[in-house]
Amino acid sequence: MFTRDASAANLIAGTATRYLVLGLNIGVGILLMPFTVRHLGQTEYGLWMLVASMTTYFQLLDLGYGNGVVRHLVDADRRGDATEVNCIASTFVCVYAMIAAVACLAIVVMVLVVVPRFPHLTAAQVGLAQLLLAMLGARVAIGFPLTVYGAVSNARQGFVVNNLVASAVVVASAASTYVVLVSGGGLVTLVAVTTTISLCGYAGYAWNAYRMMPTLRLHPRFFSLARWRDVTTFSVYLFVIQLASQICFNIDNVVIGASLGPALVAVYTVALRLAEYQRRLCDQFSGMLFPVVMGFANDVDALRRALVEGNRVGATLVTGASVVLIGFSGPLIRHWMGASFAGSVAPFVILAVAGMIIVSQAASSNVLIARGGHRLVAGIWISEAIGNLILSVVLVRSMGLVGVAVGTLLPLLAGHLVVMLAAACRRVGLPIGPCLVETMRPAAIAGTIAAAGCVYLRLTYPPASTLAVLLEGAAVGMIYLLALLTVGFDARTRTAYLAQARAAVDTVVDVMTGLKGKRPAPERMVASGISGPP
Repeated sequence: MFTRDASAANLIAGTATRYLVLGLNIGVGILLMPFTVRHLGQTEYGLWMLVASMTTYFQLLDLGYGNGVVRHLVDADRRGDATEVNCIASTFVCVYAMIAAVACLAIVVMVLVVVPRFPHLTAAQVGLAQLLLAMLGARVAIGFPLTVYGAVSNARQGFVVNNLVASAVVVASAASTYVVLVSGGGLVTLVAVTTTISLCGYAGYAWNAYRMMPTLRLHPRFFSLARWRDVTTFSVYLFVIQLASQICFNIDNVVIGASLGPALVAVYTVALRLAEYQRRLCDQFSGMLFPVVMGFANDVDALRRALVEGNRVGATLVTGASVVLIGFSGPLIRHWMGASFAGSVAPFVILAVAGMIIVSQAASSNVLIARGGHRLVAGIWISEAIGNLILSVVLVRSMGLVGVAVGTLLPLLAGHLVVMLAAACRRVGLPIGPCLVETMRPAAIAGTIAAAGCVYLRLTYPPASTLAVLLEGAAVGMIYLLALLTVGFDARTRTAYLAQARAAVDTVVDVMTGLKGKRPAPERMVASGISGPP
């Protein structure tokens, strides 16, 4: 692989525990979504998802500070400067408190002005939406200043415990959802209980922060305008990218709700949720890649290897998952959610292709930022978000849900797969043709073989149950993996990756054992790429 001095233990432990949280979220979602829809009804569930998609935008008030705070905390902690650590952490508790105040004001405006004017809502639905928005928005606002605890513990390699806390929150929320709905509780009770559980999770992040860093002291008098300015200079472009990426997907439910009503929001949410699972399943590596690539900013040779290896790993991961999900999307959605959600299949297939583009080009984005192309990356994402909004509004009237999904795909196809990849290749002096061959060839070969196996299974043994879908999907996944190892990767790449896999297993065991009784030493710390509590 292309890593040099980055701590493999940090990267692997962080990635492994993130996959634990991801697996729990996906498993809970798969099990609870049909259960929740049956108890609440399609319209009420759609209203909940509509309000939840509106609160998602409050998280953008983070302004990209997450990775910037971790980056500066790690640097100060490496120098053993506890005063600087407390200064940075205290500064951003104050900054996030101000952001929380802005969020509260925005919530009030949306509750009193926006929701009553939203189309296709009855008077009863308006009142319910206002109450849900107040509760969900308050959770986001309260969480802002508390995320500093997650950043502090991650700077001391405490992200494993943070992820375990997040796992506990997922399990507790799932259990409470089942109990509330079985006992006859309604949507308001359900949201109130799960919101309370989420807020309690921050106590776990705070405990981990003080456990990892006993010298931590947070006080407003440590606020520093200079520290705020330093972090903001780095974070502003990350914020723009984050904002545009959120718009590219989360604006879809708003467009559908305004044009077609909340019932079809529920149908599209199934496609959106599966596409989210696809991206999250495959982008854990990409999330850990960012700090590694930033360390190669002045090494063009290393960046060239990072571009090829990063995009190859991303393409390999997302192609395998996408072949399985796309190939079995019809029976999966039918058995999972019921025949009334058959309209989710076509939008999901389109969104899955969009997800393949994003994940496979994560290294291109990181390399461009490392080479000073952050303005270009932000510009690409902004252009894609604007194009998505315009196309979705235009196409939803003639093509319905499929039109909204197409409006998401086309800008990403042009921006990521054409402009971003070409720009990244130019920055590191790599011809785009050889780069595409090196990065896409293994996934294309193995994906073609796996797709043929999927068609054979679907035609010969049509899956008649959810269990059959899972078993046949697992079989196609094995076909893809075997194709990668035999004909997808060449001998040199195959040998290198197998060696890395064996080293990864050894490293994870060492890290998990060491965390039982020993706190990591500051001099071994590297930025993990995790900005706070998941």
